[in-house]
Amino acid sequence: MSIPFRNALKVLPLMAASFSLQAATLFTDENAPVLGAEPPVAVQPAPQNTANAQLLLQIQQLQQEMQMLRNVVEQQQQMISQLQKDGRDRYLDADRRLSDLSKQVSDLRDNKVVASEPDDSSSVLPVVSGTAKEAYQSAYALVKQQKFDQAISAYQGFIKNYPDSSLLPNAYYWLGELYMVKNLTQEAERVFLTVVETYPKSRKVPDASYKLGLVYARYGQMDKAKAQMNEVKKQFPKSTASKLADQFLDAQQK
Repeated sequence: MSIPFRNALKVLPLMAASFSLQAATLFTDENAPVLGAEPPVAVQPAPQNTANAQLLLQIQQLQQEMQMLRNVVEQQQQMISQLQKDGRDRYLDADRRLSDLSKQVSDLRDNKVVASEPDDSSSVLPVVSGTAKEAYQSAYALVKQQKFDQAISAYQGFIKNYPDSSLLPNAYYWLGELYMVKNLTQEAERVFLTVVETYPKSRKVPDASYKLGLVYARYGQMDKAKAQMNEVKKQFPKSTASKLADQFLDAQQK
């Protein structure tokens, strides 16, 4: 049915108002899309991953530094332990040498020095003469005064001037001790071997054998040093040298 034109003009404002109200309701609906609005832009996350990565890197660096410090501490502890063992060995050896020197001086003072038995039982070394004893005591006095260079010369002179003295193996032994003090290791090895090989019946042989083990240790030949110490324990089980050899072997196992 057609609406007269005049009546249509009256209806149009009412229709427009109704349409505006519907449109307002539509665009204010929370669930309705906003017409003409730009699509939402993705929000960039905070740089949390980068911060975590930097923190992890710092932790790893700290762990590496701590490991390096632990390695340094362990090395220092090993060095301290070795120094303590070396100091203990030197102390025991010095104590033994002082005791031995005291005994020698006492024997010389009481004129109780007798000849050592050579390999050939048919030949006997002569008893030390007074002059030889005086020369030996003079050399020992230089040792007590810590005049090691002069003592070396004195013992060398004794060996040259009194080749038949029963104190000759002792002179060789103490010459070896002086060489050790002066860090003349090869010379010390030579004279200690002289005691062991040339004067096997001398009471200085156990000590000279033990000293050979220390010489090999100075060379860094630890297998040879241990073998020498075991030989000392085997050949001279009741000697002081055997006890020192046992202590040396125990220290190597720690």
